[in-house]
Amino acid sequence: MICAIDFGCSRIRSVYRNPQIPDRLTMYSERSEYTLLRNTDQHRLALEAERVPYAECGETLVVFGNNAVKAQWLSRVPRTALLTDGFVPSDDAPARQMLNLLTESIMPKSLSKNNICVLTIPGVRDGSSQANKNEAFLCHLVQMRGYTPLVINAAEAALLATCSDAAFTGVSIVVGAETTIVCVARLGIVLASETIAVGGNWIDSEISRQFKVQMFDETGNAYLDLESIRQWKIDTSPHLINAHGDRERQLSRLYAVVLERIVRSIRELTAQSSVRAALNNQRLSVMVVGGAVKVSGFADLLTEQLIQHDMAEQILAVKTAPDPETAVLRGALIYGELESSGFKSEAAA
Repeated sequence: MICAIDFGCSRIRSVYRNPQIPDRLTMYSERSEYTLLRNTDQHRLALEAERVPYAECGETLVVFGNNAVKAQWLSRVPRTALLTDGFVPSDDAPARQMLNLLTESIMPKSLSKNNICVLTIPGVRDGSSQANKNEAFLCHLVQMRGYTPLVINAAEAALLATCSDAAFTGVSIVVGAETTIVCVARLGIVLASETIAVGGNWIDSEISRQFKVQMFDETGNAYLDLESIRQWKIDTSPHLINAHGDRERQLSRLYAVVLERIVRSIRELTAQSSVRAALNNQRLSVMVVGGAVKVSGFADLLTEQLIQHDMAEQILAVKTAPDPETAVLRGALIYGELESSGFKSEAAA
């Protein structure tokens, strides 16, 4: 069996082919967050009445994954991310256990040898001790389900899922919750890549902070209410080019800050001598994926930034991937199937 799992800072997703119906895919998605509640009779009765599973941790009740949303109405503080800034918390044993339970819930148990799971690793993979421990822990979760883990760059995975019409050549951009990954590839081979330590959560946090969109607990402590900002974007469908009102205009300015950094990364990567030699002045398609790119006008604003940085002549087109939130996951599965074919050929030889 071949499985793919995308460890995201907002959601953890998995996909695999249905063993009974191989031409169909089975996909799961769980929020990578949890809600903390006071351990009282009232809270327990409320959760049980709604049939929401929970765990008891001393004076606290914990509800995680998709169930965390169902319990949010009982809390006055925002949900807590399981992956802090893209990293598995080293000093939070319950969070690590919750990550293990979520992984178990969305991955079938491997019952035979040589099964592959392709996974993406969140956070900045800079070779640091923290990054290495992060990767080792998530790979271990996959191994405990009986799979051989294969780690793939999220932008490379997105390229495989969305750039077949460009012969898997161009620029792939994944704007995640905490990081943005940019890669330049030719014929499916990554020539250069960079991870930028900023994503959609930074934009939502700044809007929440600047417009004082907050939640308050029983003692009056204030917390940024990012979920309200996300719901506002869904309800009002703001447009980054044709912005109306102060909040929309500020949203556009914040996106422009992130996109300016992305364009600088593209310029630096394509300026590398090895990349220039491989591309031979070929004009590139740019594909954007990730939850943050779903806002209207994203591709247009990126195009404006490319023009402002004198890169228009190097770019053929800027496109938003169909179903941008699952593109990385779909590409990871494709990668696994390609690798599996290679393994089978080597075994036969």
